[in-house]
Amino acid sequence: MANETGAIPDTALRQDHAFKAVDDYDTRMYILPYLTDEENREKIIAEHKANPRFAATQPGHPAPIYSQPLARLIDKLRVIPQTGKHIIVETKPWKEYTIAILPGVRGGTVQLTGEKYPTREEADHAIFLKRLGKLLEAYGIETWPANS
Repeated sequence: MANETGAIPDTALRQDHAFKAVDDYDTRMYILPYLTDEENREKIIAEHKANPRFAATQPGHPAPIYSQPLARLIDKLRVIPQTGKHIIVETKPWKEYTIAILPGVRGGTVQLTGEKYPTREEADHAIFLKRLGKLLEAYGIETWPANS
């Protein structure tokens, strides 16, 4: 409902305070405890690096499943806002994958970075590390490894 000037009022509902509060609580309770411990964080990073996209299910074998901490972290990293989000652009079919940044505006231009990878898996892991770094920075965790 617009006011007299035609502007939509800036309310708690419009700013989505409830979702942000629950998301912050879930992050602090179920994700950050694993990330603040260096050994657990390195295990999570190594698990993702070993299998960033999952291999296909093989006959007679159970479907591969990430550990619960990694699954929660991936879910958290996937729902970040679109503006400035890192994505993969296949610049040479099956041969080259470039990391790009979303503009956040429908129809806007995707900005390619200079980061190129020979496989989709390497590009996926690079984006995982970028998003993880931003998450740790947002929560004031300065123990981010320089070269993972």
